[in-house]
Amino acid sequence: MSVHACPGPVLGLAERPDTLTNVVLEAVRSAIVNQELLAGTRVTEAGLARQLNVSKTPVREALLQLREIGLIEPDERRGGRILSPSRTTISDAYEVREALEMFAAAAAAARAEERAIKRIHRIAERSLRAARAGDLEEFKDADDEFHRAVAASAGNQRLELSIERSLTLVSALRQRDVPGPAGSIECGQAHIRVAEALGTRDADGASRAMSAHVRHVAVLVLAAYDERHDESGSSVRLPLTAAR
Repeated sequence: MSVHACPGPVLGLAERPDTLTNVVLEAVRSAIVNQELLAGTRVTEAGLARQLNVSKTPVREALLQLREIGLIEPDERRGGRILSPSRTTISDAYEVREALEMFAAAAAAARAEERAIKRIHRIAERSLRAARAGDLEEFKDADDEFHRAVAASAGNQRLELSIERSLTLVSALRQRDVPGPAGSIECGQAHIRVAEALGTRDADGASRAMSAHVRHVAVLVLAAYDERHDESGSSVRLPLTAAR
């Protein structure tokens, strides 16, 4: 596979919210999703610092986080390469997401405060309403908020951070490699099932519902990837849970 040199155009920075590291991270993530930084491109602290007109320190911190997320593969100590598209990459990302969110749902059923569970149910209902109304942007916002709310209610900050990174990776891969909506009404209904299991403190039921939800989305995304990349004639690997 050919490897591209770091492109010349200057990447744009948004207004600076929390920390400069977060701004740099979001700028690079957006550039990857929008393919301003092409798959296989080698990036370095010095090169990105020049393009973004910042010091190397926030770039170094952002690159470390992007490596942990999985969007940048290690290349040299102070650089890396943009993750290339592959079916295996997407499948692996969803398998990890499923495992993490299954546990989070079970933990939330056991540990979450009642007000947190009620909030999760409200978000689930909002996601389903948006899906039925065809409001994709509202659905995406509610979908993102739902999964993060469940993770936050599990009572484990390390788990919550791992899920945050997993969601960031999956979202970026979908936007870059498999653009377009996928099964939003079914997702909204799945959110309701998870929320209902949380409401009855059914840890096993919440875990199963979350597993089925993430697995269903993974199958849809992988099918879309196969169609988009014309890989239907090649050997493919479904997530382990999808074959049950």
